[in-house]
Amino acid sequence: MSTAAHTTKSPRQLYNIAKTLGIWDPAKIDLTEDKAHWQMLNPDQREQLIKTCALFYEGEVSVSDTLAWFMLAVPDLDRRMFLSTQIFEEVKHAEFFERYFQEVCGKVDTSAYLVPEYKGVLLDELRQRGETIGQALTSGNGDLPLALTLFACHYMAVVEGTMALTGYEFFEDLLAKTGMFPRLLEGIKLIRADEGRHLVHGMDFLREQLIKYPDHVAPVRELFNTQAANIPRRTDFVFTPNPLGLDRERIQQISYENHNQRMREAGLE
Repeated sequence: MSTAAHTTKSPRQLYNIAKTLGIWDPAKIDLTEDKAHWQMLNPDQREQLIKTCALFYEGEVSVSDTLAWFMLAVPDLDRRMFLSTQIFEEVKHAEFFERYFQEVCGKVDTSAYLVPEYKGVLLDELRQRGETIGQALTSGNGDLPLALTLFACHYMAVVEGTMALTGYEFFEDLLAKTGMFPRLLEGIKLIRADEGRHLVHGMDFLREQLIKYPDHVAPVRELFNTQAANIPRRTDFVFTPNPLGLDRERIQQISYENHNQRMREAGLE
């Protein structure tokens, strides 16, 4: 493991940035053009787009629900200040997709797309990590530092830093290939800017934890390796079938690249 930890921006700096840049309003994005584009898709194409949006929505709702435990448990006030903005932003991201379903796609049962390859990592396992923090925090029992480390790895490195970053490329490819859904891409770009702050903070925290607690390296490495093994199955779900004709192999390769980059940022080699 590398011992060269560095903080690119402090939590207080990220908090100050969020006060200015994190206040965009999903309700003010005009979806009229995207509504017209939706009518041009055939049923199979609509299904593939809904599938990806549903996974994003479910993920945003889940991380909004679980981050509070992490915020309450971190000892540093500046981190808690920044994390308060992150919770607000995660809720806002969920609002964007909720509105997109209502006004563009129509009524969607997003939970129907939570196949095991996604339900565990986005909901069940992440919720359990949050509850583990809560139990250690409220009862005084359990290894709170390890619970915080594993939560940061799961949430920031895997969900935000690998899965979401890869998902953004799906939408970029969609617009590049079809010239359609510009307002969806506008929302994604705004979300991605918010998530950049989240990722900087989360990966700095994870790296610092692994230096402070070297015994956390092994379980974090195991978590990384477990999630890497699931990348092909998750890719298959989104691209089977692939009526939009997007580049499956490119997206999967980006997923591996994001995963490896997060491991490097954590100080794991």
